[in-house]
Amino acid sequence: MRILCFLKAILDPEAPPGAIRFPGTVESGDVATVLGPFEGNALELSVQLAEGSSGSFTAVAMGDASQDVALRKALALGAERAVRVDLAPGFQDPLAVARRLQAAAQAVGGADVYVFGRQAGDWDMGVTAGLFAGLMDLPFVPLVQQAELEGGSLRLRREIAGGYEESLRTPPLVWSVTNGPGTLMRLPKVKDVMLANRKPIDVLQAADVEPTLVLAEIEQAQVTRQGRMITGEAAAQAAGLAAELRRFLVTGGGN
Repeated sequence: MRILCFLKAILDPEAPPGAIRFPGTVESGDVATVLGPFEGNALELSVQLAEGSSGSFTAVAMGDASQDVALRKALALGAERAVRVDLAPGFQDPLAVARRLQAAAQAVGGADVYVFGRQAGDWDMGVTAGLFAGLMDLPFVPLVQQAELEGGSLRLRREIAGGYEESLRTPPLVWSVTNGPGTLMRLPKVKDVMLANRKPIDVLQAADVEPTLVLAEIEQAQVTRQGRMITGEAAAQAAGLAAELRRFLVTGGGN
């Protein structure tokens, strides 16, 4: 079974406060990039499926050389090939991303299964996988937590409101992976990490796609806190608190 796993490295969410600034754009300074959390789940499920089907998987990321950290992680965990779609960093329209990934998938020869993380850990839009499936004219299964091979089909267990759903699907198909006990990414062995650092990463030219959504400006939210001291005897404090709660419910917290 041929598997294509799409990855994304994001700015380290554990960077110290103030290390990433938003003066109309994103200024990250020397903040490192790390594999996104849901991409880690997608990578783990790709490894499991490749092992269970005696198949192979290819890892694909889109961006500049900062994305190589994600691809090297995949190589350390057994990816047969790593491909980077070369593109300048920054906000990318999800539909334009899906179109570029579609072109990349076709360039590498396609696959039986296309695996995405549930959503990127930076912009959190969570729509690229579905858009990609639509462009590829393939079924899309979101929020997968478990995948098992049954003959020529795949039994997928996915998260739904209030529980889980299982379905039997026949490739080719697209799915997105969410976090769960079975999708926690394993740690690669030290020797595999060292070998991965010496393996080549293929670079493809990004398809020329006109964006349909452009980021105009981004700013950090300004948070202000207000408080009132309610004094007096216990009964007076209780009455004052009740009055404040009623005011809050009526005004939505405004003055």
